[in-house]
Amino acid sequence: MKRIALLGLAVLALPAAAFAENAATSFCKNGALPFAASEANRLTGAALQQALAGKTLGYVREGTRAGLWFSLTRLLRADGSSVHSCQAARSPSGPWGACRQIGEERVNVAGSRDVGVWNVKDNALCLESASFGQRSLGCFAIHRQGAAYVAKQLSGNRSFCVEGAITLQ
Repeated sequence: MKRIALLGLAVLALPAAAFAENAATSFCKNGALPFAASEANRLTGAALQQALAGKTLGYVREGTRAGLWFSLTRLLRADGSSVHSCQAARSPSGPWGACRQIGEERVNVAGSRDVGVWNVKDNALCLESASFGQRSLGCFAIHRQGAAYVAKQLSGNRSFCVEGAITLQ
């Protein structure tokens, strides 16, 4: 009986570890961090707000299906609204074409664009998609080393694939 209980706990622990990487329905993988994210290089307060407002957050991520890559952008408007766009390719350098759908692999909307909202809460960038509502909320610490930026997921839906190297333009 003890062996069955331990086996049951082990089976429950495996999905939790996998979930920490990406949601089971995610279409892409989180990116590697090119430098260690630490409290010393984390953007906070006014510096974080200034780095994000009116900028386009961009990132390229490998798909969960072999040979598929995604170039994703989020225009972070100063009024707190956002526009998310998706392009797909067979290599990390393109050529890029519009995605046929956006969202998770099993829960998505047609087209290559979506709108949503963003804000800074507890020194983190929080994003939410209008099409998927509260279930899509995810928050990220933003770190900078020189001219390089990374996002580290703190909470929420892991299907965003934002974690990793990012650009802010």
